[in-house]
Amino acid sequence: MEIVDPRVDPRLVPSGSRPVVIAKNQNEYRDLPSIRTPNGQVITRWSPSEEERRAIFEGQDIYLTILTTKQVQPTRMSVGPEDWTLCPLCGKNPRDDDSKHADWCPFGGG
Repeated sequence: MEIVDPRVDPRLVPSGSRPVVIAKNQNEYRDLPSIRTPNGQVITRWSPSEEERRAIFEGQDIYLTILTTKQVQPTRMSVGPEDWTLCPLCGKNPRDDDSKHADWCPFGGG
């Protein structure tokens, strides 16, 4: 997989999102361009090689390996861009008064 610049349509990310390069100036890691949102999401973008695309088409699963020395954070994968303005847990748009967070949601529920 190749790392791809994660810039997406600005309407898909919350206001206040900003570009951040993860592991910048850390020689043991590759620079990882990302978009960090004010609601705690870190968005990266990856492009599978032709061989990987063929394997996926033929039914191979996608694996995600997380390298961590601390508590593992929740992780989500998607194919293609999604609407990152929505709450990553309850799917509500916190900027929309008619669509508050779900009652159970730790990002703003009751």
